[in-house]
Amino acid sequence: MTFEEVYRKYEHLTVELVNNEEIGPLEVAGAMMGQAMKLYKMTLSPEDFDSLMNIITHASGLDEERFIYDDMDINETKH
Repeated sequence: MTFEEVYRKYEHLTVELVNNEEIGPLEVAGAMMGQAMKLYKMTLSPEDFDSLMNIITHASGLDEERFIYDDMDINETKH
């Protein structure tokens, strides 16, 4: 299965859950974020996991056109 196929399956599940009137979009996002963090923690080295969490916790300073991190190699993929 390709990344695109996995992404589309999650997208479909997300839409299905959000359209359920008993579950709000924040609950869906929180559950998916929690699952993503578990997977990252299980598969990344402790250093890479901590680096990724650092990026996520500072994400409020991001704008969509520029991503600037002085301490990060922009050519290195963390996920």
